[in-house]
Amino acid sequence: MKKLLLIVLCTLFIVSCSNKKTVVISGKVIGGSPLERIEIVDMSGVATLPIANFGVDAQGNFSDTIQIPKNGVYTLSYGGNYGTVYLKGGENVRLSGNSAAGFPKVFTVEGDSKNNVFLQKTQTYLDNYFSKIQQDIITQDETKFIDQLKKFRSDLNKEMDNLAKSTGADSDLVKWKKDELDVNLLSFSGKYIELHGQVTGKPDYKASQKLKDYQKELKGDEDAKIKMYPSYRGYMLSTLGQDFQAYAMKNQKPDGTTTEMFINYIKDKKDYSQLVKDYLISFVAGMDMHPQQANSEKLMKLLNDNIKDSEVKAGLEKVEKAVYGLKVGTAAPSVDFIDVSGKKVPSSSFNGKPTLIMFYASWNPYIAESVVPMLKEVTNAYKSKVNFVFIDVDDNAAQFKKTAVAMLNGTEGQKLYAKGGLKSEMAQKYALYGFKLPSFVILDKDGKIASKSFMSMMEPDFKTALDKVSGITGPVIAPPQMQVQPAPAPVDSAKVKTEAKAK
Repeated sequence: MKKLLLIVLCTLFIVSCSNKKTVVISGKVIGGSPLERIEIVDMSGVATLPIANFGVDAQGNFSDTIQIPKNGVYTLSYGGNYGTVYLKGGENVRLSGNSAAGFPKVFTVEGDSKNNVFLQKTQTYLDNYFSKIQQDIITQDETKFIDQLKKFRSDLNKEMDNLAKSTGADSDLVKWKKDELDVNLLSFSGKYIELHGQVTGKPDYKASQKLKDYQKELKGDEDAKIKMYPSYRGYMLSTLGQDFQAYAMKNQKPDGTTTEMFINYIKDKKDYSQLVKDYLISFVAGMDMHPQQANSEKLMKLLNDNIKDSEVKAGLEKVEKAVYGLKVGTAAPSVDFIDVSGKKVPSSSFNGKPTLIMFYASWNPYIAESVVPMLKEVTNAYKSKVNFVFIDVDDNAAQFKKTAVAMLNGTEGQKLYAKGGLKSEMAQKYALYGFKLPSFVILDKDGKIASKSFMSMMEPDFKTALDKVSGITGPVIAPPQMQVQPAPAPVDSAKVKTEAKAK
């Protein structure tokens, strides 16, 4: 019996491992810089946070093994440019491009390439097709406009089928691209309804039932589209814009948020499923979830009470951690670091004294000029009462050792490394991402979170939190160019004359 149980457990383990979506992504960026990072983002989710962040070497080469939540289309960013890439578990994808030519908006693909070739060829065809559309289409008679939409859809779906056949693209990607087309046509029809009356001098124009029926056909499975396409969420909100604005004007509160107003507005709308409402509320909440939000706890409770879908809730929880950091009063994550000599340093060693932690990496080179001078002022002011810990999240320990010396030379505090960088256990527990570097968090003497996550020491609450845990009042924190320079020493004229005579 025990042997049988062991076999079952081993089988379950093998199945669970095989379900992991592992992708090897590599390539070369001509003109690439180690100071730039490649990020991959799942834009379909509520959180839209990076699932991968990796760098290029001095020659522009890169390679990483990443875990993806599902097979699908992801946003790829590098150097301020954006592109899309299809990733599938178990594949090896090699990308190459030129930073001067806008990589990753433009790239060539090798290895497991059929899906990305389909994606690129389809997008090229779509761009060329729509570039030929006449601008006066908004002024067309509604019946003719609907016929045009149907022709667009028929032509493009036919071409996608041809490209799918020639490239061997996966059926789920082909369906994704066709559904994306439907969303774009919906948005186009929405613009027609919004603008047709204005540009034709017919202010009383309203969409006919025929156009509404065709929009319904384009919507198809609305719950599926709202989950997959942020552009569909944007389209849905655009259809509510004027009505919601009128509601907000009548029901505004001095201390209310847009999210609270929208929740009250949409909760009684019977034409929308609960899932649609959940995604729309989360979409609106993105405008209120920012580091300066005065009452973030109230906002998060409001969202938790009104959103029902567990996936949407989980996404918002990720955003909450990314924006605000870990909850104040909770125990700081228990993790191990290594110092410059390779010695293990547990986070429990910080206990006994309040601690200011700074997370940073070598690809934040500007901190040497703009952050470190302020950091030295802060450490000098609070060092008798506060521990200072600087945690590097570079990709490897060798880079950490170089960076710790180069960037933080002369700055008092522990210089530590989180093994694995942004893939480390520490980064996951602290909800740390590339866009949050450098960032700061304050712990109390018992190792509990004593502040929200700060992106800058210039934030007003930063000094307040540091003063509170330290028990002292530190100096005003100002950027280097604004720091008051000491006045020159008074000139002793008698001494000058005496020295002059001696010479």
